Amino acid sequence: MSKQKNTVIFLNIYQARTDLAIHTIMIKQIKFTAIAVLLIVAFACKKDVPIDPPLPPQNNDTTNTDTTITQPPVQTTPWPEWIFHHWVWEDESTQQSAIQLVDDYLAHDIPVGAIIIDSPWETGYNTFEFDLSTFYDPQGMIDYFHSKDVKVMMWITGIINIDQDSLYNYAAANGYFMQNDSASGPEVVNWWKGDGSLIDFFNPNAVAWWKTLLDKTLDLGIDGWKCDGTDYYVFGAAWSPYLNDYVERLDYSHAYYRLFHDYTRKKLGNDRVNTCRPIDNYGFDVGGDLVSFASTDINWCGWVGDQDGDFSGLEAALNNMYYSAEYGYLAFGSDIGGYREDITYAEGRSKEVLIRWAQMGALSPIMENGGGGEHRPWMFDTETTDIYQMFAKLHHAFIPYLMEQAETCFTQGKSMMTFFNKSDYSYLLGTDVFVAPFLQVGISITVSFPAGKNWVYLFDKTQTYSGGTLQTLIIPYAEFPVFIEENSDLLNTIDVNNL
Repeated sequence: MSKQKNTVIFLNIYQARTDLAIHTIMIKQIKFTAIAVLLIVAFACKKDVPIDPPLPPQNNDTTNTDTTITQPPVQTTPWPEWIFHHWVWEDESTQQSAIQLVDDYLAHDIPVGAIIIDSPWETGYNTFEFDLSTFYDPQGMIDYFHSKDVKVMMWITGIINIDQDSLYNYAAANGYFMQNDSASGPEVVNWWKGDGSLIDFFNPNAVAWWKTLLDKTLDLGIDGWKCDGTDYYVFGAAWSPYLNDYVERLDYSHAYYRLFHDYTRKKLGNDRVNTCRPIDNYGFDVGGDLVSFASTDINWCGWVGDQDGDFSGLEAALNNMYYSAEYGYLAFGSDIGGYREDITYAEGRSKEVLIRWAQMGALSPIMENGGGGEHRPWMFDTETTDIYQMFAKLHHAFIPYLMEQAETCFTQGKSMMTFFNKSDYSYLLGTDVFVAPFLQVGISITVSFPAGKNWVYLFDKTQTYSGGTLQTLIIPYAEFPVFIEENSDLLNTIDVNNL
């Protein structure tokens, strides 16, 4: 991803916030004649979450309720177990570098459950065709990863750039793009990968055509998508030619992400998932609908991304995780070490930042590591590698617990993470695990323990702390402030000395 990305979206959201009142008034004054005929459905078993309008009929395609889809016999939840494995990726890769990345993690005895092939990997952005000059054997690569029990996810968005002449011209000629108004024609937006137009995901013909493009990649047997956040650009392209009306940004976002979710699962099965942004506010310290991306009922493994590679970036990630939990997103993680590079370090981030962020990532529902600069722990030193290895294994040791907690939380319509405040961002992971993340360099931390329970330090089970107390602790870099409720079975099943 380009380093211009955060600046572009930052400015875009700033403009969105300043224009929101005007834009909302304008849209509410317009009669939604086409949208009015669509069914409005509430999330099953959920409360106080936004409502999704369904897509228009799409050539008799079914959604993820299609009973013809064969569930893997071991999968009893809407999500597969592998979402809770350790994911890795790099900002700009080739087939050779992607294979080397996974091989090197495994060679260092660090478990890997999935790799994201981030941009660029296509002949052009969102053409869905591998660039054979950098990925010379896509099917062979995917098969290789699968032979290692590593899932494969592909980066994608919902824009076609104007430099993709044949694709762009065909879509434009058929009215498949969003517009600024009824007479403007396709609206060209400047995003972090160039100039292009947003697909009108409310148009069933556009959707049917878009699916033929998806098929080029889905036919290779990938395991899901990393759907990036170009949906925000609909603020400048809010007119759907198909609906002959303006659409709300959140409705457009839900249509975009739901299409990828439903069609991928319909074609390949319910063990496929997409990772999408939950709440990402780009530093504005806000939550809610304005900065929500994919719908909570299909975004089970989200990521908050594009933070700086320092402790301020880690805190920014936690801020987004705080609001994502508040909104009801089930499970999510962050780019370990930050996406953007800290230019004061040759590796793009300090050793301390990578370690503390990796530890926090291991104690998040989703553990994923990738971005700009150096993220491979063995490129720092042996100590960093050993610590990273232990925490990746610790994350995997928590998988049975994460699966159990995820099912309970999803039934209750809430997140697996429960934050206590935005001052120290301490949180519960499920019901039995309390985490106090480091927000600055050092080994001293003051921890406010949740009242009503006693908490056992995972790295020394002889240490128990009373709930409702404030303690200043010394936590060396090989350890992390994670505490287990004293009556939890986790104290018997997880041993950090035997991972």
